[in-house]
Amino acid sequence: MTKMSNPLKVIDISEDSITTARELLDAATSQGFLFLEGHDFTQEEVDKLFELSKSFFELPNNYKSKYPVDSSNHGYVMMGKENLDPNGQKQGDPKEALNIANLNFETGKSLNIIPDWISENQERDELISNTILRLYRLSIKILRMLARALEIEDDETHRIKGENWFASKYASDSESGSTFRLLHYPCQTSLNPESVIRAGAHTDYGSMTLLFQKENQEGLEIFSPILKKWEQVPFIPSTIEKMAPPLVVNIGDLLSYWTAGLLKSTIHRVKFPAKAQELGQDRYSIVFFSHPSDNALLEPVPSEIIRKIEGRGANKETTYITAKQHLQKRLAATYGWKK
Repeated sequence: MTKMSNPLKVIDISEDSITTARELLDAATSQGFLFLEGHDFTQEEVDKLFELSKSFFELPNNYKSKYPVDSSNHGYVMMGKENLDPNGQKQGDPKEALNIANLNFETGKSLNIIPDWISENQERDELISNTILRLYRLSIKILRMLARALEIEDDETHRIKGENWFASKYASDSESGSTFRLLHYPCQTSLNPESVIRAGAHTDYGSMTLLFQKENQEGLEIFSPILKKWEQVPFIPSTIEKMAPPLVVNIGDLLSYWTAGLLKSTIHRVKFPAKAQELGQDRYSIVFFSHPSDNALLEPVPSEIIRKIEGRGANKETTYITAKQHLQKRLAATYGWKK
């Protein structure tokens, strides 16, 4: 069986240096996707997350459906409910998900009702909330490193240092679109793996996305900004003993908008490759969508690197939408809601 090549850079952030920050920026401005080592999640911790996810999706549909996804993007998304590419395929994506949104990043808890199968079991509840807090902190670390590499300037009062420009828009106790998501893609052997899309082509709505995936459950594909064609993203193992495999990290719409397109919000989708179909395995993934506070303005980044870009997109505007306004527009298209 042919081994899948890896189109993405692997970056270890164990050493928080300007050299590493520039490597992150290079990946973010070229592919918009990368593999991230040095995230500090052990294999045992990630295995428990996947076990929890599988057990939840095995619960009866009439139980899961008691927690339907709502206008805040929180709740259970049933099979076919979501269509990430409404301009492409007409039918909904053949997958199901549990979204945990309206998060407080001082506690790792959602302010909304979550399934009591989780909330009334201390071990499951703590596993979810601790994971959310760690992924939030990891996303803030990445944002600070990108800000340093972009050489973002201090504000005029010097109250906000340049490296904190992105992070300052992430108040830990404010409302945001950040979402922790469990995903299940059933392996339906009746579907053609080469043609049926499991998650339609789309870009992500927030600042960045952090993804755990499992071996032999590949399916993520990116439309390479460099080669202008679809490329499969493989599973790669950790090089560090007992640590979980590298996280897949990708840039979302808001970081691309803030930086006038310098950071790439790359189109991606999920298809079952023939290998996964042959093995007959379902695909599970665990995702954290990092969003700034709802009231964060999509205003220009104060960076000479950005100012040098011709046709600077967001930087040419005189009024700016908020992160929440952008998210509401994207969710309306995804779920077919009226705006």
